[in-house]
Amino acid sequence: MNVKDIRLIVMDIDGTLVNSQRQLTPKTKEALIRLEEHGICLALASGRPYKGLIQLAKQLKMDEYNGILISSNGARAEILPSRTVRFEHAIPTELAKEVLEHLKQFDVYPMIEDGDYMLVNNVYQNEITCKGKTMNIIDYEAHSNGFLLKESHNLTQSVNFSPSKILSAGSDVYLQEHYQEMEAPFKDRLDCMFTAPFYFEYTAKDTNKGAAIESLGYAKEQIVAIGDAQNDLPMFKKAEIKIAMGNAVDEVKSAADIVVDDNNHDGIGKWIEETFPEYFQ
Repeated sequence: MNVKDIRLIVMDIDGTLVNSQRQLTPKTKEALIRLEEHGICLALASGRPYKGLIQLAKQLKMDEYNGILISSNGARAEILPSRTVRFEHAIPTELAKEVLEHLKQFDVYPMIEDGDYMLVNNVYQNEITCKGKTMNIIDYEAHSNGFLLKESHNLTQSVNFSPSKILSAGSDVYLQEHYQEMEAPFKDRLDCMFTAPFYFEYTAKDTNKGAAIESLGYAKEQIVAIGDAQNDLPMFKKAEIKIAMGNAVDEVKSAADIVVDDNNHDGIGKWIEETFPEYFQ
């Protein structure tokens, strides 16, 4: 591994770039901006939609350094600040309608990005439990990503476009008991996965962070990938240097070349300072 070859650092967000309060810490922020100042491009790769990425990107000055946003778990890749699309893989409209009709039989809350809005069935039906605690999942998702809310009592009829993904939220115990039934009709036609204990989502087949990275034009030996969860493994396959956070799941740690400190203790920032000490003199 030759760090002098690094030209692109791709980072997951939740559990990786931000801490448990979903905040970017000053140490990690400063370290990443130093990399940009020395010609290394940053990319954010997340299950979040574009609106959930752009504020973090601006904090990191990625709009000044032609950073890359990979949203909806790899469904779309675009270059800042122009938002030039390098990769896009959405769910066909009719298949999206089929998923939404299927989900009506389950105790889950579907949510779909629609421009500046998040489309939901009912903003007042919003409570789930996770680890025994109750949370307003629509408020959590909307405010985390800066969405306004739009109601539709029949999402199947309202979705007349090809969404990047369909997010369904439910109580963690319920989803574990029912996710196989939720994915069964689509397992050969869509990618279906957990992105949190309370989120089960659908994206177009073979949509993942790795496929999006491959579209960017970088050689594998130029890429570092940093993550913590199973949906980060496809991007590990496209990177020369694979870094797992200290809080990562065991499967990700096993696939990594390096395990750094956790997301609450500046794992990324510390690794940058140790790897590129000349940038901090």
